[in-house]
Amino acid sequence: MLQATPTKNGTGISIYGDYGDLNSLYDTVHHVADALDESNIYQKGAHMLLLNFAYELRHAFQGTRLIQQVSFDDEQSHHYYGFQLVWTDLLIFINTLRENAGFIMTDRKNQANLYMLEYVTEQALLKYDAVGAADIVPLFGRGLSTGGEMAFIIYQTLHIDFVSMPGGKARFRKIAQLLHSYFSSWSPENKRIIQDLNHSARVHGCEIHELEFRDFPEIKW
Repeated sequence: MLQATPTKNGTGISIYGDYGDLNSLYDTVHHVADALDESNIYQKGAHMLLLNFAYELRHAFQGTRLIQQVSFDDEQSHHYYGFQLVWTDLLIFINTLRENAGFIMTDRKNQANLYMLEYVTEQALLKYDAVGAADIVPLFGRGLSTGGEMAFIIYQTLHIDFVSMPGGKARFRKIAQLLHSYFSSWSPENKRIIQDLNHSARVHGCEIHELEFRDFPEIKW
């Protein structure tokens, strides 16, 4: 079973599971991602988002991220493998999974993996700050569209902006509003971001969906 805890500075979440837990979730993420057409600019962003999530899962169950020893009732020690994600990143991944899983055939294992991911994320959100979590949890799988040709570059923009803010509960309580303002095509913030990205695309002589950040701030978990 997956387990999750918020990180010390409220920047994100640490998720742990045994090899089978993480490998099974990895398969579900790829099942959803593989149904997307990466050559379609309107699906490419979602495809890249899910591959980013799958990358972290794979490195986790391969033991190259976090490892802890866990003892249960039998008093035997077990390896639990884990990884960390920034809150905004994980919430975008969850919404991308739910948004696209609704268009394909999924079995009970896929649905169980999605529900377990959402459950442990919800518990970690509540553990860090119930006030902020009350605004975030309703976004799970609804009320937030993370698709479109700009999805990946907006995800990166939000990651940089969120990580650059001072840590703590004040930042945490802005997450729901940040997700809405960055991804809603009607918001002034989204319009500003698109305007800036269009300018960058002209400077670099590329299409806006081809832009990608290379330098990211250090994460203080």
